[in-house]
Amino acid sequence: MTTAERAPDLDHIGTPETAWAEWHLEHLPELLLGHHRRAVFVAPHPDDEVLASGGLLQRLSSTGTEVTVVSVTDGEASHPRSTTVTPMDLADRRAWELQQALDFLGLGSVEVVRLGLPDGGVAGQSDELVDCLHGLLGPDVLCVAPWQRDGHPDHDATGAAAATACAATGAPFLRSLIWTWHWAVPSDPRVPWFRARCLPLTRIELTRKRWATRAFGSQISPLSARPGDEAILPPEILARFDRPHEVFLT
Repeated sequence: MTTAERAPDLDHIGTPETAWAEWHLEHLPELLLGHHRRAVFVAPHPDDEVLASGGLLQRLSSTGTEVTVVSVTDGEASHPRSTTVTPMDLADRRAWELQQALDFLGLGSVEVVRLGLPDGGVAGQSDELVDCLHGLLGPDVLCVAPWQRDGHPDHDATGAAAATACAATGAPFLRSLIWTWHWAVPSDPRVPWFRARCLPLTRIELTRKRWATRAFGSQISPLSARPGDEAILPPEILARFDRPHEVFLT
């Protein structure tokens, strides 16, 4: 996640996790995973792949699927008003945090492709992203990327580019939800719930995901007490990714 050019309004808490829990997402049809030679997880910012699909990352890897993580941006604009860190500092720190998170998931050796597209400006570089994904995808490669109406400019542009690349290569496409949980409400007609599928997580998968989430210290804790260094992911947002299941759109 990042605050750069963000559409979600972080000045309010959004739909609380209690509302989603009362809607019983675990009763959605279960996600059925076929055999895939490789799975490519496309993340607009370092942490999106773990928050939305840390359990799926583990599940696919454990069944022998080769995993590649594509970091579309380095998340350098997460704190645009900070006087404590520079964008370059944040880019390096967030890349390091992602590696720590993957280590916690037991995936420390997976390939990470850093594209270095501008944080907050993915839409203007979508052709470059599509070209990259063309080289990684194919009919036997699962692509996991944000839903193209997730509600953040970078997420929407990433999802649209992934959809284009999947259509061209024949790759199956799973859409992850991140900011949707913030602005949507249960039964929201703007979300195609008929395509939603639930992946129940094992106790071990959930525990590892929780540890991996904690690796993103630059996002879940203040950088300092100074204005502009506030946490991007306060507890009420993190709660949406602490469920014993993950939800995707097919």
